[in-house]
Amino acid sequence: MALGENIRKLREKANLTQQQLAERLYVSRQTVSRWESGVRCPDLITAKKLAMELDISLDELISDEEVKNIPENMYFWRGPEWEKKRKLKEYKKGLYRLLDVVSSIFLVFMIFQMKTEVPIWCTLMVGGIVGVIWLLIFAVDRKMGE
Repeated sequence: MALGENIRKLREKANLTQQQLAERLYVSRQTVSRWESGVRCPDLITAKKLAMELDISLDELISDEEVKNIPENMYFWRGPEWEKKRKLKEYKKGLYRLLDVVSSIFLVFMIFQMKTEVPIWCTLMVGGIVGVIWLLIFAVDRKMGE
């Protein structure tokens, strides 16, 4: 079924004349007639308004086949894989925040220390913590890539 045929069927189903639909969409009756005859197609913004006016989705308006019983996992933003990646991204953000905090504390400690040298144990400890955080970030990146 073509787009024009879809528009005509849905308009008739909504008990609207071409004139009434045209007035609601702020276009001329001839424009609606051209859409229905297939001479022209509505632009994307008008097609979205048309779908809203006819109380259907844009997919249903432009599709040649009926859009019913769409599986939930068809869309990547609803599936478990997307949810897993979203959680990993949040975890990665948390690791970057932790890295910022540890680095900032070390920097403040170095700046405001009265002595000019930093004890080796302090440097090794901070280096170890930063290294572990970077390894965790690397592991999260690899997991997200899978």
